Amino acid sequence: MIHLISATSKEDALLLNQLATKIWQEHYIPIIGADQVSYMLTHLQSADKMFQDIQSGMTYYLIQVIKADGTKEWAGYAGFEIKSDHLFLSKLYVLADFRQHGIGSFVFQHILKEAKSSNLPAIQLTVNKYNDKSIAAYQKMGFTTIKEQVADIGGGYVMDDYVMEYRIS
Repeated sequence: MIHLISATSKEDALLLNQLATKIWQEHYIPIIGADQVSYMLTHLQSADKMFQDIQSGMTYYLIQVIKADGTKEWAGYAGFEIKSDHLFLSKLYVLADFRQHGIGSFVFQHILKEAKSSNLPAIQLTVNKYNDKSIAAYQKMGFTTIKEQVADIGGGYVMDDYVMEYRIS
């Protein structure tokens, strides 16, 4: 069973950062390299930054899996913002051991309900152009690429992404 737990406190932000560190190191080093992963964890995925995001109105969820024997494990996290014309899915990260188990689809369905309840016509996200597995997963959910985007994130690094969109009918 999958549960989404609202992350609202400084302690929650610390747990978000612990999950981010593990997920980013296992998944993103082959895509963007260890130096950029370290930079992004320090500047964009730190506990302080994520707590600041929460205080600024961004919604974060901790993803928890409850196994058949009742044990609970953290599986990842998600974060989104309501914009004027779309919901921006900023973060959807799942630990390697929990991928391919329907967690991304479960979270997406929850996010879709959030967008619909806010009467928004679309969900948008950015994904690294070389993150083939995530791109394929988003395409399977119904997202399409609407543009390319290169964003300077400081420290000599850029995020070289596709902007993908899911149109809500």
